[in-house]
Amino acid sequence: MAMTLVMVAVVVMSVVGGVSGEQPRVETPSGVFLGEEHISARQGRRVFAFTGIPYAKPPLDDLRFRRPFPYGPHHQPFNATGESPPCLQWDTLRGRGSVGQEDCLYLNVYTNMIPQPPQYLNTQPVIVLLHAGTWLAGGGGDGLFQPDYMIESDVTVVTLNHRLGPFGFLSTEDEESPGNYGLMDQILALEWVRDNVRYFGGMNDTITVMGSGAGGMSAHLLLLSPLSRGASLHNDHSALIQGAISQSGTAYSPHAIVRKPRGFAFKLGLHLGCTTPSSKDLVSCLRSISADAINKQIPSLFEWDEEPLPFGPVIDTWRGDEAFLPDEPHHLIRHGQFLHVPWMVGTNRNDGAFRVQDILKDPSLTANLNKQWEKYDPVDMANKIRNHYLGKKKFGEESSAEFVEMMTDRFFLYPTDQAAKDHSYYLRERHCYRYEMAYTGRKSFLHILHQDSPQEATASLFGAAPSNPRFQNTRDALGWGVSFLDELLFLFPSSKLDFVYKQDFGSDFASRVSTHMIMLWTNFIKGGDPTPIMKDWPDDLSPWGAWWEPYMSGTFYYMQIDPEMETQDHPLREKQMSFWNDLPLYENRDHNVLRDEL
Repeated sequence: MAMTLVMVAVVVMSVVGGVSGEQPRVETPSGVFLGEEHISARQGRRVFAFTGIPYAKPPLDDLRFRRPFPYGPHHQPFNATGESPPCLQWDTLRGRGSVGQEDCLYLNVYTNMIPQPPQYLNTQPVIVLLHAGTWLAGGGGDGLFQPDYMIESDVTVVTLNHRLGPFGFLSTEDEESPGNYGLMDQILALEWVRDNVRYFGGMNDTITVMGSGAGGMSAHLLLLSPLSRGASLHNDHSALIQGAISQSGTAYSPHAIVRKPRGFAFKLGLHLGCTTPSSKDLVSCLRSISADAINKQIPSLFEWDEEPLPFGPVIDTWRGDEAFLPDEPHHLIRHGQFLHVPWMVGTNRNDGAFRVQDILKDPSLTANLNKQWEKYDPVDMANKIRNHYLGKKKFGEESSAEFVEMMTDRFFLYPTDQAAKDHSYYLRERHCYRYEMAYTGRKSFLHILHQDSPQEATASLFGAAPSNPRFQNTRDALGWGVSFLDELLFLFPSSKLDFVYKQDFGSDFASRVSTHMIMLWTNFIKGGDPTPIMKDWPDDLSPWGAWWEPYMSGTFYYMQIDPEMETQDHPLREKQMSFWNDLPLYENRDHNVLRDEL
């Protein structure tokens, strides 16, 4: 494998602006922002952080359940060194219960250069990282993932908060509460980035959105939304984004769209004493109730564990020309109604482990599955699924591997497979790239959930930081395979884990995978191709150690992410995908012509 590419991939740029010891200062049309300086994890480079920047007016009182409004200019220098408090949420991601606040529409900018006026020479592509959390939890400023690796590859990083749960997605399916506020928050944040990021060193015509889980769904939905486009369906300078990366989540995911949201809105109102058949009266009543009281009702809306999802994106045709998502995702794709820019999409081999280990740690949930499995799907289909994966085994530790495979295929791999096939078929001029993460690194995101980093384990021993009972299990976190969010640890160091990957190909396999992934991802961010052809380089030899071939009809190539880094020339789990394709699932009820052709 040719590894001379390392020197090509890592271009060390001089840092412009500010002398060490002085507070970083950026002047933009939105105001003057004062940040702080850090040192990056591996290269020891200067990182300028501007955090807690408000991009929208606080969505309080009468602005609750409305689209966001721009914050407006700052007339005094803004001290952008504070936290971005997470949006109010019932934290299903990390099991923390009620956390956050309603005033939460903030973003963070991280860069290694500050261009100087009047030219404001900016040379860095921009990644906007959208957080996970299944629309109910998460945040852009929670410190789980740091931007160091990307900054060291000369990419400007933006993270953001958007509204969650009922505050971000309550919909009465009419103009009183149209829904999709969290996604409209993302649009407004992207508009802020477009208008301001050049003053932080980022190029506003090279913005890529990226995320895992709900963040990956968001990235794909943004490609489908008319609100992201510029003057046409193709890349132009007025479009908000020029590329997208969807990791373990697409617009086809079962949790990407909430069906019949009006029922959940009125059920929430009923629990809070808002007993009315009128949308207008319901919204008025909910605006008069404290945010904390609303938030604490979320668990009462679940019927089984954390299902069904009560709040999330909706097809908001009732908004007319202002709709974020005017039609079913596969209808929009089939008619070419999406932004035709490069798209990277993929899954982790054991994505479903995140959910399975949570279920199996609770004996009552496991017993309930074994007794009432047919309750959760039509009987014939439920039995087909169970027999296909478990045979005569019961749900439990003895069938955990099969259970993980089933959950991975249903909630991650199958929807990604269908989305990739549809999207790539109709994508014009640019390409779709697909991957499967098949390697377990030194740490898993489950380690964060289990709170077994050295510092937290010690703190827990002395009673300072009790471990999270929701994620306790006898099995080590790495024993679940490559689980949900694990790929992010190769791309972003985490403050919750006491390690960073080395930047080379000659040490341990995990560092090799991380170094290669960062290179491929940042190549895509910079030019829409993870392994671009380089001038004067032999055609039969990749400067990147591998060729990542586009995913397209007739080939379905995908990159297997592991120490070998090789493009696979066969469909991924074709037999399993055929099994799901033949089931009467909701998303299969109206197969389009494309799927029949494929």
